[in-house]
Amino acid sequence: MSVAVGLVETDLTVAAGGTVGCTVRVRNTAAVVDQFTLDVVGDAAPWAEVEPATMNLLPGTEQEARVTFTPPRAATVPAGSVDFGVRVRGREDPEGSVVEEGTVTVQPFVELATELVPRTSQARRAARHQLVIDNTGNVETTVEVLPADPDRLLTFRVLPAAPVLRPGTATFVKLRVRPRKRFLLGPDRNLPFQVAVTRPDAEPITSDGLLVQRSVLPAWSPRVVLVAAAVAVALVGLWFAVLKPTVQSTAKEAAQVETKELSQEVAEVKTQASEAAETAEQAEKVAIVAAGVSPKPSAAPSPTTETGKGNGNGPGAQGGTLDNADPETAADFRVATSASPTTTNEFTLSTYRPAEKKVLWVTDIVLQNPHGDAGLLQVRRGDTVLLETGLNNFRDLDYHFVQPLRFSAGQPVTVAVKCANPGTTACTPAAYFAGQLVPVAPTPSPSPSR
Repeated sequence: MSVAVGLVETDLTVAAGGTVGCTVRVRNTAAVVDQFTLDVVGDAAPWAEVEPATMNLLPGTEQEARVTFTPPRAATVPAGSVDFGVRVRGREDPEGSVVEEGTVTVQPFVELATELVPRTSQARRAARHQLVIDNTGNVETTVEVLPADPDRLLTFRVLPAAPVLRPGTATFVKLRVRPRKRFLLGPDRNLPFQVAVTRPDAEPITSDGLLVQRSVLPAWSPRVVLVAAAVAVALVGLWFAVLKPTVQSTAKEAAQVETKELSQEVAEVKTQASEAAETAEQAEKVAIVAAGVSPKPSAAPSPTTETGKGNGNGPGAQGGTLDNADPETAADFRVATSASPTTTNEFTLSTYRPAEKKVLWVTDIVLQNPHGDAGLLQVRRGDTVLLETGLNNFRDLDYHFVQPLRFSAGQPVTVAVKCANPGTTACTPAAYFAGQLVPVAPTPSPSPSR
């Protein structure tokens, strides 16, 4: 070994973006003139510099060099102690290099930037925003998110309310803004608010936002109501002024014509009955005379009464329809699913099958996606797809049917899921069904012919 190296300062402290230096002494212990090369090794090497980087020394002489450290003010250089070494290599003896070690401590700093996305939202009930917090410092820190509005007209929900910010990362905070009161009609209302990000011993960082609150009913609804009322009044006037008299006159004429025709038919029937009675009486007298029996006074024919036969076709109960359903046949159930992520077009099926000789009428369906899964969900009747929707489009989605959906044992309720979650997280949506479970009507037997 032909060189001796010594550091004057071995423990250094520097602020991020600042500069600190130390002195290194190099002595030629060989018997010949030599050229020495100096450099810094270790994690501090990218932001360290040696001046001069080379020196020529006579035997037994020494020279000093200056090592300067300038860590950048960025998250790429974390706060804390960083070990370094000053390496000296001689040209005459390159294998006999010497490394003198030291430590430089980079002081921590925190720099935050915030952005509210979107800055302005429009809603009747509630609006959703995201607060993006960037930590460009070199140390982890915890902050508190505090939304407020000057007029106290809004309520807020923050998740998470106290996020932990890692250096060199962006953190997304969900913010839900809801008006305290709603109004039925009128112009939009502008409700400003602020979101402050605070941490100990530092000034808060604020972001301004605006919620444009809309009325519960759209602005055009009064005009539609007025137009509908005007149309209704016009139709009522048309009915009483034109249509009703015309209909009454036509009905009266038709009734008079029908009454006249019925009177003529009744008169003809009476005439025919009278002629038939006279003919029968004469025939009876002739028969009595021929038999030598004194005639007896004929009894007056008793009036006959025609008895009509009712059809009795009242509405009968028919099983298997919703008309004869009652509270005892009410049914509701939930079909839960668990589908693994897939890149193919395969669906995972979950089925509810009604009992034999039962018919399920479904009037309400509620689709649930509480975990925000991604993919596709179908509601099928057997192999027929009735509903299809993307999981990304909803958390809770309900359907109500005026004409109920019919399911049976041969055509069961099937919930099909194709999961598109990233990684291995399974999709777990569910579907809730409500309706009536009624018996199937028996097939009526043919009535015997008379």
